Amino acid sequence: MSKYTFEWIPGGLARSEYVEEMAEFYSRHYGWWGKEGVREGQRVKSTPARVQELLKSADSRIALARFNNELVGYAIALQTKVPYYGMVSWVTQFVVHEDHRRKNVGKRLLFTIWGFSDHKAWGLVSANPYAVRALEKATRRRASPTRIKRNQDTLLRFGIKEIPYINESAELRLTTTESRINTAFFLDHSELPEMLSRASKEQQWTLGGLPEGWEWFAFTFHDQEQIGLTTQELQQMLQASDEVTKRAYSRMLLNGGDHAWAKHAQTEVDFILNECAGSKPGSIVDFGCGRGRHVLRLASLGINAVGVNYVEEFIAAAREQASAQGLTNALFEAADCRTVNLEKEFDGGICLYDVVGTYVEQNENLKLLQNLVRHVRRGGFILLSVMNMEFTERRAKHWFSIGTDPDRLLKLSPSRMMETTGEIFNPEYYMIDKETRIVYRKEQFEAGTDLPQELLVRDKRYTAEEIEVLCHNASLEMIWTRFVKAGSWNEPLPSDSDHAKELLVLCRRP
Repeated sequence: MSKYTFEWIPGGLARSEYVEEMAEFYSRHYGWWGKEGVREGQRVKSTPARVQELLKSADSRIALARFNNELVGYAIALQTKVPYYGMVSWVTQFVVHEDHRRKNVGKRLLFTIWGFSDHKAWGLVSANPYAVRALEKATRRRASPTRIKRNQDTLLRFGIKEIPYINESAELRLTTTESRINTAFFLDHSELPEMLSRASKEQQWTLGGLPEGWEWFAFTFHDQEQIGLTTQELQQMLQASDEVTKRAYSRMLLNGGDHAWAKHAQTEVDFILNECAGSKPGSIVDFGCGRGRHVLRLASLGINAVGVNYVEEFIAAAREQASAQGLTNALFEAADCRTVNLEKEFDGGICLYDVVGTYVEQNENLKLLQNLVRHVRRGGFILLSVMNMEFTERRAKHWFSIGTDPDRLLKLSPSRMMETTGEIFNPEYYMIDKETRIVYRKEQFEAGTDLPQELLVRDKRYTAEEIEVLCHNASLEMIWTRFVKAGSWNEPLPSDSDHAKELLVLCRRP
């Protein structure tokens, strides 16, 4: 099946074949020289040396797009923390194949670079008005000449130091109605009037005209007022919740990160066998198994264990571990826990660390739990854990209403907690809808070769009464509910404890 793939690599790690491929691609797809150009009417060309020059900084990054393994677009950027200013994200080169423009390839590459909402400034130098519009859409801010002028000294110092085509002699034109720089880059501008006309239909053009050899000096800034969420954007955001959650979970660094809660598999399995099973069970199913840490431990004790997770990368990693350890009784299934059918019943089931609550719609969490019940024999146990809503509300600093003030979400500070520590109870980084009691977070993901992303993640958290009602609706018999912290399940905590982040629930299928 034909599909796009994307890659994100530090510029300093770009192998020579990457640089050569990019230079050749640029020469075939960037554009044409204008009347005063080097070779009027011919393709603007590059060389590996020129591409390499853009990658000389340790802060350079490359975003690549491929279609059926062939390069169809790339962007080079500098993402540098300027002392006493903040992070500047500057796109230094951007090219997309003609056949793949208007297919969201370029948009995805640029949004990758400009999509982190806590950077100080985002921008580029370009003769393409569509690139400027992409900048405004990605950062939810207008490119304002007045604001650019206010920051011009910092930006110019940065550009002169880091970017080959910005030098001290370059003429910069900044007024209240225009922002451009003379780079002596004489591109063919024959299509520019039509492009500018189309771009202006979306929103008033603010950067002025463009004489031959000049490019727009386009930047937006963190302290600007953001463009509010439209009703359509809000609906798209809410409707995409499932897919966003799946992408977020797939980016978690459960191995190699500092997720304290993921380091207690041995003691948690001991607890399951001693406190839940009654006697050693022959089989256990784990819904939402992550990378399979509980399944692997159970299998090492001679129990037939099956793990289910909808993140295929996690299942692949779990299968690799099972093979390396020679655990033929540890099996893994890449599937949605709400609908998977393993065609067998188990002596017990576990669903741990907030798999229930992944979905903000209560009916979806009920579907998941009901399907788990169907996979457990009558009389078998089910152990599940959810995030403690009482703890979350006690610590909360940010409340809002998605119905009346959705733009408050734009002001929520992002974090990398989900990717690194898993500490998603930090009140600085979550916001609660006071009507629906859904919890919102902005999570940033940078590790690996996948494109960096900032995702708006939602989850549902539970009070003791609410999780007991959910279990009752799934036809489960309650045994006990207790407040706990990771790694200490055998030590119940009072409900108002500062460590009671989780609710642990033991049930039985009647």
